[in-house]
Amino acid sequence: MRLDTLVVEPLREMILQVVSYIPTLLIALGILIIGCAAAHIIERLITRILKTIKFDKITDKLGIAKALRSGGVRRTPSEAIGCVTYCVFMVMVLVLTMKALGMTLVTDVIDKILAYVPHVMTGVLTLIIGMYVARFMSILVYIASKNTNMPAPATLSRVTKLVIMAYVSIIFLKEIGFVALFAGAHYTIFIGGLVFALALAFGLAGKDIAARYLDVFKVKKVTHK
Repeated sequence: MRLDTLVVEPLREMILQVVSYIPTLLIALGILIIGCAAAHIIERLITRILKTIKFDKITDKLGIAKALRSGGVRRTPSEAIGCVTYCVFMVMVLVLTMKALGMTLVTDVIDKILAYVPHVMTGVLTLIIGMYVARFMSILVYIASKNTNMPAPATLSRVTKLVIMAYVSIIFLKEIGFVALFAGAHYTIFIGGLVFALALAFGLAGKDIAARYLDVFKVKKVTHK
């Protein structure tokens, strides 16, 4: 075989492919550079607008800033929102860059991840609201049991909080995709085992508490008569 067939032609085809790919690479690089700059500008703009309208003071009064600090977030709420906006915008820029480069497999994976994010955010929001509801209901149960002279009001309050949080946790797991665990026979076996375990634990260790509750009801019944 001739030398140009073995070496020159494959080398020429490779050079042509590289040269034809350069415009695509430049377009992707331009999207990435412009996107990064735009993301930084949008982050600073949103942070400045929130600071101008005194957003940090509002969140401080609502207790959100304290919750962020206790969770290890060192940024102010306005800076945190600006950072989240920057991250979301950069994900969009990366998706556009990958599509410009023709990496369809990577973009499909990113699209699936982005489609999953709203479920996670909804689940987390449900969990946060559930925590506040559980705390409020536990306080309400404590006050009611204290005013009605029920024994162990603190225990009742804790049990109420744990039950509500268990229910909220099930909703959270369903929202983030663990539906199979709470459907059909699996869910029935899980709930049945949990109820049986609680009943057994109370039967073995809570006989005295149950007797005190019954005594309270007897005393109230006698006094009403």
